[in-house]
Amino acid sequence: MAKPLILEERRRVACLEAAWEMDAIARALPGMVNRDEHFGHLQVRAMAGRLLRLSSVIMSGLDDDVVDTEHLEHIINLDSGQG
Repeated sequence: MAKPLILEERRRVACLEAAWEMDAIARALPGMVNRDEHFGHLQVRAMAGRLLRLSSVIMSGLDDDVVDTEHLEHIINLDSGQG
């Protein structure tokens, strides 16, 4: 069994800040692409959606002891789909 990871508060906050920034970028991306470029817009939306999922894994992994590790691994491995 792996030892629990103990993070000092500054390190935990830095990781959460990075995840929050990823989340903000992902939410802004779709608005930066012209909707008339249908395929490009869909690609950006897909990438933004994946960034949102990954940032949620980081936030939950660092700051939510209710979410189990197996669930986070399923998200990373796309076992539970992209959305």
